[in-house]
Amino acid sequence: MAESISLRLLLHGSDATSLAGPLSAIARLDVRALAAGEPLRPAGASVVVASADRPLDGAELEALSAHLRAGGGLVALGPALAALVRHPGFAELADARAGEPGPVTELRVRPVPGSAIAPRLSREILLRDRLPSGDPPDGAESLLTVPWHSGERVVAFRRRVGAGHLVHLGLGGRSEVFADPAYRQLVYRCVLAAAGIGAASPIGVGLYGFGAIGREHATSAGDVEGLELRGVCDRAGERRAEAARRFPVPTHADAAGLLADPAVELVVVGVPPALHAQAVLECLRAGKHVVCEKPFALRAADADRMLEAAAEAGRTVTVYQSRRWDPDFVAVRDAVRRGEVGDPFYMEAFVGGFSHPCSYWHSHEPVSGGTVFDWGSHYFDWMLQLLPGAVVRVAAGAHKRVWHDVTNDDQVRVDLTFEGGEQAMFLQSDVAAALKPKWYLLGTGGAIVGDWRLETVRSRAWTGDLVEERLQPAESPARVRVHRASGPGATDVTELALLPRAPHGFYRNLADHLLLGEPLAVPAVDARRNVAIMEAATRSAADGGRPVELRA
Repeated sequence: MAESISLRLLLHGSDATSLAGPLSAIARLDVRALAAGEPLRPAGASVVVASADRPLDGAELEALSAHLRAGGGLVALGPALAALVRHPGFAELADARAGEPGPVTELRVRPVPGSAIAPRLSREILLRDRLPSGDPPDGAESLLTVPWHSGERVVAFRRRVGAGHLVHLGLGGRSEVFADPAYRQLVYRCVLAAAGIGAASPIGVGLYGFGAIGREHATSAGDVEGLELRGVCDRAGERRAEAARRFPVPTHADAAGLLADPAVELVVVGVPPALHAQAVLECLRAGKHVVCEKPFALRAADADRMLEAAAEAGRTVTVYQSRRWDPDFVAVRDAVRRGEVGDPFYMEAFVGGFSHPCSYWHSHEPVSGGTVFDWGSHYFDWMLQLLPGAVVRVAAGAHKRVWHDVTNDDQVRVDLTFEGGEQAMFLQSDVAAALKPKWYLLGTGGAIVGDWRLETVRSRAWTGDLVEERLQPAESPARVRVHRASGPGATDVTELALLPRAPHGFYRNLADHLLLGEPLAVPAVDARRNVAIMEAATRSAADGGRPVELRA
């Protein structure tokens, strides 16, 4: 669908330079003439993206008008519409007008419910930009609004022009806004709207296993627009009965029935880690897209087999790294991306406490892969987002000293060395009577520390007595502080505000990818890197801590 769009930049110069990179990175577009400077010709299958860098001459405007009349699309960004409607002929064709932009301020951008670009966008998107002026023409479809002076101002609209579509995205008055991922997503949605692409049919989701986290996957499939839960399979009759009570969909005692259902297009693999590779390959052979629970696999060779099978089948495979949307990690990641601590070069991470491991399969190495494959799947994913260079050396050590009823180690420590000399350490311990910080990150201009919060949930029993339930440290977002050197021996410390967790962030992105061609937030190749590190750590620990070399 989206891959067939031909995308062009109409206006050239500084704005075109700032747009070219973001637009080509927004999604898997067939960019045939991006900022190529060639004359514009009518092309009903193409979309022109215009930024206001210079006025157009009469011939160019006539070509653009012909492009719209022939069924092509036009997206006018920021003040581009004002430049275009200065030409009387184009203003009459588009029936559009524009005034002077307003001041630079933080705008609360709201997608109009039910509009062409609204599916799965946040209800409110914060952008620092200029408020566009002017009202949409009669008959235009409002796409985005901004609360302004006790009212709502339309800042994006779509209007039929000839056989084509004109979309005006009034935001983009500041070149800095082009670097914002939320703005890039709005631009891409506007490109699809200008191409006349409407909502696709919902994708049917099936669950391959209905274990402890099955309800979470099923709820996301029911709540995210564009996804529909259509089947559950599990060998255990009690779990099938539970799924049937909670979700009115067909249940299956084995995978064959689920995979034979043509209404199921996407399968979530939720079996124990030792069975992941077998189940994912089975789903891919059946022609399904796949979400695999973490860890992706227990061996990098199995991850490679799954990646190759997905490429051969032309299907998407991704891994449920849902903690990329944790509010504390989002705050750390964004602070690093803003350059608040300079270039990060050293990181320590910790999870654990002094408590008996559960007796579920998570605690048994033949099924789980071992201690490092549990929380390590999330922690190494976080680390590789913050220190994205290639890992070249892995060394690990493990202890088995207290909890002998389970087969996982009581504690494991993993040290990573990166190609550029950066270092990272991960410690998971069930015998830690004192907690280390969740994150300790050093950069060339500062540091970030994430400290655990020890929270208690308080309620009342029916008798009126106070009931207190102490949460495990990992059940609360960390308190994140940025430290910056402010002079000899002095440091400024700022606590970062944590935004609310984006609801169903993983599945909203997956639906955007499958239905609209937007970038996948968790490519399976990222998870393959995590698996290679955890496999190397397991080998190193078994060999007395001898380092394992990885290819850069």
